[in-house]
Amino acid sequence: MFCTNCGKELPEGTMFCTQCGRPVEAAATPGVAPAPEPVPQPAPAVPPAPEAAPQPVTAPAPEAAYPPSAANPAPAAGPVYTEAPQSSPAPAYAAPQPAPAPAPAPTPEQPKKKGGKGKIVGIVLGIVALVAVLGVGGYFVYMNFFATGPEEVIMEDLEAQLADYSDPTSGNGDRLMTEADNVLSGLAAYPSPGADAYEAWLEDSSFTVDGVVVADDGDTATATATVTHAPLIEFVENHEGLADDPGEPQETTLELTYVRDGSSWTADGDELEEAVFTAYLPSDEELIISDVDSYFEADDDMRSGFIAGLESGSGSELGQLGISADEFADAYLDGYGYEVGTVTVDGDTAEVEVTVTIKSYTEIMSTFESNFNAWAESVDPSTITSEDQVYQKAGEMLMEAAQAAEPEAYDATLTFSQDSSGVWWMDSSSEYELMSILGL
Repeated sequence: MFCTNCGKELPEGTMFCTQCGRPVEAAATPGVAPAPEPVPQPAPAVPPAPEAAPQPVTAPAPEAAYPPSAANPAPAAGPVYTEAPQSSPAPAYAAPQPAPAPAPAPTPEQPKKKGGKGKIVGIVLGIVALVAVLGVGGYFVYMNFFATGPEEVIMEDLEAQLADYSDPTSGNGDRLMTEADNVLSGLAAYPSPGADAYEAWLEDSSFTVDGVVVADDGDTATATATVTHAPLIEFVENHEGLADDPGEPQETTLELTYVRDGSSWTADGDELEEAVFTAYLPSDEELIISDVDSYFEADDDMRSGFIAGLESGSGSELGQLGISADEFADAYLDGYGYEVGTVTVDGDTAEVEVTVTIKSYTEIMSTFESNFNAWAESVDPSTITSEDQVYQKAGEMLMEAAQAAEPEAYDATLTFSQDSSGVWWMDSSSEYELMSILGL
């Protein structure tokens, strides 16, 4: 018998097609017209095959269903069916499905790889890190090869400023020389130099910028420089022929504050000028010492001044005594000297400690008077032939007293005051004290 659905040849008595699973209808009788095809009904659920029924064997489906023939007679019982034409509707039962292939054995679960988004995030982070490293490297290249640090900026600026002040032909150089002359003009012994003296003094000077220290806040810095120059007073006096020595070069430290404004560093102009003037020009202590020097003067100058004073005030008397001012000055100033000690400046007042070594004029006069009076009492008047003989004897005894006197050291504290122009003046009380020491 054959399956009327798929044409599978089936053993007699088979209730279901082993190929398509359709219930087997009664076999068609040869020569009998088939009964009208029944109206298609919804496909019922295919009942499971009985336990006793053999398991279906999968076989390839025939290319076409073959109708019963004389060689293959269909069973006589039941109505006869013929295969429906190709154009007839599909049977009510579902088409057979091939048996599913055996499921593959499960494989061990592999670690899940990052998804596309995670991979992109990782790449982005890597690029960011790379750019950050490149930025740091670029910063060091910039700092080492292109950028100028604040220390270098400040040092270059200070060098330019000091070079301008030390140039006699520049505006600031001329201001420095003018200020130098203003300072010297306030001295008791003003040398009255020409402009060439100050120009030579500036040209003989030099400077170095020592270093810059930037504060922790990064907004301020302190710059220091050293100015080397001859002492102004001595140099000018030597230039004008008033002194034999221009003085030993002296070093003065200049300290200046710089302030940052954005990427610029600047110093206050007034503070800069004051710092430069302080470095180049004599200090208050130097000015006061110069004034003290002018009162005591060097040995030669003291001698000249003393002689001039004697000649103007007592020249005729000395002549009458038969001695000259030079002779008396040599005897009186033998062993003369002075030493300036501590100078203490307190605002516009100052004190100077000095030690003067000189013969006591008072003692010389006292000795002379005592000796001369003793001679006058002891002399035989008959031996005096003229007044000139008495004056001559007095002159001799005065010189003997002056030559025999020993120099003594006198300590004094002199006071000075500064006026509104910055000039220091010795107080009158100190002048009287000096006059007393010098016997004037």
